[in-house]
Amino acid sequence: MSPESPQLEVLVLGPLAVRLGGNPVAVDRPLERALLVRLALAGGLSVPDHRLATDLWGDVDLARPTERLRVLASRLRGAIDAPEALVRVNGGYALAARLTDLNAARAAAEQMHAAVRSGDHFAVRTTAQAALAQWRGPSLADLRTVPYAVAEGEQLDAWRLALQVERLDAELALGHAAEAARELEALAAENPLHERLWCLLALSLYRTGRQADALTRLATLRSRLADELGVDPAPDTAAMELRLLRQDPALLPQAVAAPAPAPAPTVKLPAPMTSFVGRHKELASLAERLSEPGLVTLTGGPGSGKSRLAFEAARTVAGRGVRLVELAPLQRESAVLEAIAGDDAGGHDPLGAAAAALDGSVLVIDNAEHLVEQTAEVVAALLQRAPALTVLVTSQRPLQLANEDIRPMRPLDPLDAARLFGERSAADAQGADPEQVAAICTAVDRYPLGIELAAGLTRTLTVPQLTKRLADRMRLLVAGARDAQLRHASLVAALDWSHQLLSDAERAVLRRIAVFAGGFTLEAAEQVAVDPRDVAPALTELADRSLLTVEAVNGRRFRLLETVRDYALGKLEEAGETELVRTAQLEWAVGFVEAVGRADDDFASAESVTEVFGEWPNLLDVLDRAPGTDRAVLGLRLALALHTPWLIRGLYAEAARHLDALADAPGATTAERVTALSNHGFVLTMCGQFDQAAESLTTAEALARTQDDDTLTLTALYYRSIVEIERGHLRDAFTPLLAGQALAQTSPQHERRLSACTDALGTLYVYTGQPAKALECYETCIVADREYGDEHGLSRGLSNLAGALVGLERYDDALQAATESDHYARRLDDRQILPLNDVIRGLVAIARGDLDEGEKFLRSAVEYAIADDTGVTHAYIDLADLLVLQGELDEAASLLDAVFAETPDHSTSWLAARAVAAALALAQGNRAHATTLVTETTSSYTKTGFAWPRYSTRLDTVRAALSD
Repeated sequence: MSPESPQLEVLVLGPLAVRLGGNPVAVDRPLERALLVRLALAGGLSVPDHRLATDLWGDVDLARPTERLRVLASRLRGAIDAPEALVRVNGGYALAARLTDLNAARAAAEQMHAAVRSGDHFAVRTTAQAALAQWRGPSLADLRTVPYAVAEGEQLDAWRLALQVERLDAELALGHAAEAARELEALAAENPLHERLWCLLALSLYRTGRQADALTRLATLRSRLADELGVDPAPDTAAMELRLLRQDPALLPQAVAAPAPAPAPTVKLPAPMTSFVGRHKELASLAERLSEPGLVTLTGGPGSGKSRLAFEAARTVAGRGVRLVELAPLQRESAVLEAIAGDDAGGHDPLGAAAAALDGSVLVIDNAEHLVEQTAEVVAALLQRAPALTVLVTSQRPLQLANEDIRPMRPLDPLDAARLFGERSAADAQGADPEQVAAICTAVDRYPLGIELAAGLTRTLTVPQLTKRLADRMRLLVAGARDAQLRHASLVAALDWSHQLLSDAERAVLRRIAVFAGGFTLEAAEQVAVDPRDVAPALTELADRSLLTVEAVNGRRFRLLETVRDYALGKLEEAGETELVRTAQLEWAVGFVEAVGRADDDFASAESVTEVFGEWPNLLDVLDRAPGTDRAVLGLRLALALHTPWLIRGLYAEAARHLDALADAPGATTAERVTALSNHGFVLTMCGQFDQAAESLTTAEALARTQDDDTLTLTALYYRSIVEIERGHLRDAFTPLLAGQALAQTSPQHERRLSACTDALGTLYVYTGQPAKALECYETCIVADREYGDEHGLSRGLSNLAGALVGLERYDDALQAATESDHYARRLDDRQILPLNDVIRGLVAIARGDLDEGEKFLRSAVEYAIADDTGVTHAYIDLADLLVLQGELDEAASLLDAVFAETPDHSTSWLAARAVAAALALAQGNRAHATTLVTETTSSYTKTGFAWPRYSTRLDTVRAALSD
């Protein structure tokens, strides 16, 4: 990797965690995770293919391991978003990655061993604790089903135990026998044959006056060693037993001199009641900055940890005085100067006296948000009079002074957030499911206060119980630590403090923008506001107070923290405005989608589709809330407006779900109902629910006949033809399709629908064995799509054209069309078309005799379906056919089983798969079954008119082989 490339970090001491440039990376598939860790453990060295195959799949006779590894490595490169990190070297693979936690543990362990050699028990304990802190649970916890990870994980956990033993040995040497005994009992129970551990347990019991118990433990160990291993205890164990019997005085703890404490700075700061977790880089940077004069302001929302970071940094100050001024209890504006000046406040020049007293020191001003202007005035004057003064301020908004070093508080790193939760949670919550812990931390924005309050709940709730109740976080997180400041006594109290500082107009904007689940634009916020003129200044104030974030993405986008949003939704409910604002939000959503579609000729370009899905969390939220309310008809109009974007992205099941809930919305016009039924019929077709689709379209056609609107009739006819094609009624499909085509030709306004009908007719010609006619249809559509600038039409049409060209054996032209189709499909993120183009490439490779290359492309196409959970596709059938040719009959059978399980009998996919099933039966040596399949399938082809050359030719080949 180049020096500028972000560092790939792999954490293995617990469940796998991956970071790139400090940001978490999701590697979801088990084999990709296993490959990543295996290569990371190699330390950058190349691991040969044969070794990787054995480590990942075990000692099995694996077919084509090199090809499997190539596909696996390709997927891993895509997952980590750092393709240059994983390279092919000398018949193997190498990964440039840093084992962050393992390296840190090793470094600390080296220091521990040095301390052991020097007899420094204090250092042994400290360094062992540092090493052990890197573990987040059992090593490689989520990979233990992979062959190599079992041994690696056990080895790392054995090392962890060795570190624990060294630490406990140091604890005993330091005189902490009682505390060590409790931990040793638990570890000994888990490791019944670990002699050194049992000896330390016996020693700890002896030192707490329990000689008999100590001897009993060693007798138990002796018995277990004899029964399970057939051996006697080691000499050291036998010696320990003898020394216990003799009550050797040397077994008692010896006095250990504590290291001399470092000179403490003159700091008047609250003593920390808990450990400081995370933010070590921020702390180091802030501590370094405090060595210089000037103003530093930590800004962040309530509970973000501003005060704690400030105090921790101030404690590092050496050789300078540190003074803390807490402004939270103050209300009078003049109180700021009084609090800072202290004893000099009553003099003739309190500011001058304070400047003289503070010059050269560090002044920490905590919680200045409610007195920002007064604080800024005093701080500016102090810095002018005291050039060597350093001022550290915590506030929800900056002081807005010249040369102010503003440092926003970000959420904790996910790993640090999990560590904080673990340290603050109940003992029986340790080792909880990392995904549940991550969900809890995310629900409170990974801010320290929310995490600590959530962890406190584990004294009464289990982690799974707490995870299930995240939606009620505001009512749960109301009780904090008794020693916390009032404003930090609970999450609600912290938010109340911020809310009180807002004006009435700002509060109104805050509670109304809370309805947006996925962030929002200024224009969206204005549509739900009482007075749109209040929105821009209110958003500025809320951003200054760190209650919302501002994202520079295609302009400006705003997002409330989740905890702030929950709080604001409560205020919206209290104000009795929820239904009113939800309606305004839905009206905005309908207007937004319709406007984007109108501006781009029904979403002709990728940009318009991307723009709509940029608001998908908000659109999904309002759609889900609409059924069963007075807003249902608005929800239906939004679903109708989203029809084309849904089709482009292949979100058929999502579309079907919403149309099913909203199609009967009260107040819908007949035209809206016809369109909804037609659209519903189409997406149900694409989900394989042909009977329900046909029923919906029958109703739509009947309603359309009552309206004087050709557009409605055309829509119903077009979608009727699609359902007939897909369910294998190919001859029946010609009637509605040709009728729709004739109707569309009567008016120029129906040109787009005419193109769609022509495209569908081309597909019908492919399935009925007429590729030349199909080619003519597709070429006509592509000309029209280029004229309209319809990227979705080109993505789909060029892919269909490529399929027809394959049927005509024009392979170079087919590849060229598929490549151009890819261009548009990638712009649209059209994951329906991209795998179809991989099928084209696979079929061309097979036709040219390169079966391995064909398999690569067909497997890629199948991977799309698996990754998107869209069910089986034609790629399953084509891959099964290839595997039959290669003799991989079990996998071929598995693929076909999946096809027959998911596709209705006599549907187009079923008809295609039957030809391959006949080929499989013949390859398996079951000629009788193959003969039956050929006979039955031939009859089905004749009855339906199915003659797709790809499969009819395959059936002919099997028939010919059976006749030999």
